[in-house]
Amino acid sequence: MYKLTEKSPARGGMLSLKKARYNNPYFQKKGGIVVEDGKEWWRVRSKVQVPLMKPKNLCLYIEEMERISLDLIHKVSRHRDGKGEVTLDFLEELQKWALESVCFVSINQRIGCFDGVVNKDSKEIRDAAFELLDAIFTCETRSKLWKIYRTEPFSKLEKSLEFLTAVCDKVLHETKKKLASRKDYLSEGNLNIMEHLALSGGLTHKDIVTFMMDIIPGGTNTTSDNVAVVLYLLAKNPDAQRKLQEELDRILGDGEGPITPKQLAQLSYARAVLKEANRVMPPMFGPVRLLQEDIQFRGYALKKGWSVLFMNGLLGWEESVFPQADKFIPERWLRSKPLGDIHPYTILPFSHGTRMCIGRRLVEQLIYILMARLFHRFTWSGSTPDMGESTR
Repeated sequence: MYKLTEKSPARGGMLSLKKARYNNPYFQKKGGIVVEDGKEWWRVRSKVQVPLMKPKNLCLYIEEMERISLDLIHKVSRHRDGKGEVTLDFLEELQKWALESVCFVSINQRIGCFDGVVNKDSKEIRDAAFELLDAIFTCETRSKLWKIYRTEPFSKLEKSLEFLTAVCDKVLHETKKKLASRKDYLSEGNLNIMEHLALSGGLTHKDIVTFMMDIIPGGTNTTSDNVAVVLYLLAKNPDAQRKLQEELDRILGDGEGPITPKQLAQLSYARAVLKEANRVMPPMFGPVRLLQEDIQFRGYALKKGWSVLFMNGLLGWEESVFPQADKFIPERWLRSKPLGDIHPYTILPFSHGTRMCIGRRLVEQLIYILMARLFHRFTWSGSTPDMGESTR
């Protein structure tokens, strides 16, 4: 199915965000890569994917991502009771961590989700970003009356979108001025992602602003939820957590120095933990494709315009595909393959092909940094009941 739809991987979705942008004259009926399909989607996607998916470009953000992770860890450390149990809503703190990290990549500034970086402008950006996320979620998963008239959630979506648009537009103008002032000293090795886009050509100012905002809803809740699942499964499987800590002790040593790109590349067991977490509790059942033509698939006629959901996540629970599927075994993903070979198309949490999640490397880097710092310092445990899944 991936191969049959690779030439035109349309998926639809995020219709509330698309409508809000089409209603706003600023965007000139261009919704950005999160909501568009076809030629308009590829026009932008083909330009933005290179700088965002190059590991060396993301390495520039490691230092600040580590600071943000440490801010989260320090806050959690201060909010524990006499038994060492966290007294905060930890999922809420993870959402703040993800938003702070994603916004730093998107608009090149901290927005003050943690202590020590608080000012009026930062608070307004933070509040607008959370309101945008909440409004999109509400519109997409609950009543669709916003398609007929402006409901309260849709009005909030439009309001927060307008505010963040102005912020991103201003930041990009300032970035361009700085680039112009140091044009004789520019080097590709010290350009952040926004600067790469501003200099790359082929994209309008508004294209870049739209993409900067797309990173926020595209990367925040998915990242925080993914980490929550990792923490839950490692708490339930102390042997796997101990092996992760042994790897971190070996690679990070005393942990006093900053994390380096080389150290991140050596975290093979951490990568296996994330892959296994995505198998056991997948962030989505699978991607959707809106068929752009009639196709024949294994004896079935699938018609143009049909919506096809790849139930990819269910493969992770199949005993015939994954021996001991009911157990959390990160080792199955190591090079030694103790439980046999794994087909490369079985677990695809970031989808595949040209429509693969453009923020994949960004999200993985964020998660590995937090895992490294959190589990190098603490043992994570809990007495929570078994967690299930509800997909909407």
